[in-house]
Amino acid sequence: MNYWIFEGDCKARQVEEEDVKDINSCNKCNATAARVKIIRASIDNGDLYAYSRNSAQPTVPSSSAAALISLCRSGEFKSGQRVFLSCSSKVKSDTDGMGYLRDYACVPTDYIYELPDVIADNDVVFIDTIAKACNLIDKLDIKPAQTVIINGVSVINLIIAQLLRYHQALPIMIDSDDDKLGLAQDLGVDFIINSAQENVPYMVKSFTSGKMANALVVDLDILSDMDELPYCLTMGGKIALVNANSAVKCFKIDFVNILSRELSIFGIKDGDGKVSMAINLLAMNKIKVSPLIGEIVGFSEVPELMRKMVAGHPSTMNIVKCNS
Repeated sequence: MNYWIFEGDCKARQVEEEDVKDINSCNKCNATAARVKIIRASIDNGDLYAYSRNSAQPTVPSSSAAALISLCRSGEFKSGQRVFLSCSSKVKSDTDGMGYLRDYACVPTDYIYELPDVIADNDVVFIDTIAKACNLIDKLDIKPAQTVIINGVSVINLIIAQLLRYHQALPIMIDSDDDKLGLAQDLGVDFIINSAQENVPYMVKSFTSGKMANALVVDLDILSDMDELPYCLTMGGKIALVNANSAVKCFKIDFVNILSRELSIFGIKDGDGKVSMAINLLAMNKIKVSPLIGEIVGFSEVPELMRKMVAGHPSTMNIVKCNS
């Protein structure tokens, strides 16, 4: 079995383990685990920070993957069945999921989910991100026709925007890059604001007929500051925070305005409990992820991919074909 380890300081190391020649003698694959052949693995900003952070703890990257079952002694999954490997367990657990940037692995069945045939291999790796977005939407409790500001174009923010439209709410996407805002428009976001060229509070006031927005979604991985964003919210509005992989821990934020408007702030950690919902949304084509796919590379090309990613924070998901 082969897998990649990210050691920080922009170092990636491939590890080779002696494989089990007879699959039926694999002691790791007990009644609560399955041996799988991983066919696609995600590479996102969380993996980028594990790769680039100074003196980071060595870790196997990739929190979600598509795989084929090789062996499942419990009979819960059949040999050759295509499945999704999640970072979220089907049962409440304090244990994080394993890293999936491997060619083969033994994975607890609680982290394995059945997949319908209609979901393409490359789209599978977005399921955990969709599940996280579903948790955020539930906690926002946004009603139809209410408006939500989404600060910055990123993979999860573009999925959140689509979910808001699915729930008949109105997303307003803010970014300083016209190309990224164009991608948001292609995915159905009608209201966009270029923060480098336009006055954000004024534009939000214009879009909402003076009422201002009901909520604000912030992807902390791509945030520079939050100084003016609370001015865009109505009294009693909500601020939802997601992701926090960046080494930058301090942000500029106007707490006086947050208190004066009685805004509430909460964070979303993962997609716990929403993975099956995410699979259904993807299968029914309610969420489009194909435009969010970045580079697709072979297993041996991981170091080259990571060197490219260090240059910036991609607004797409990169994918590794683990058995190529």
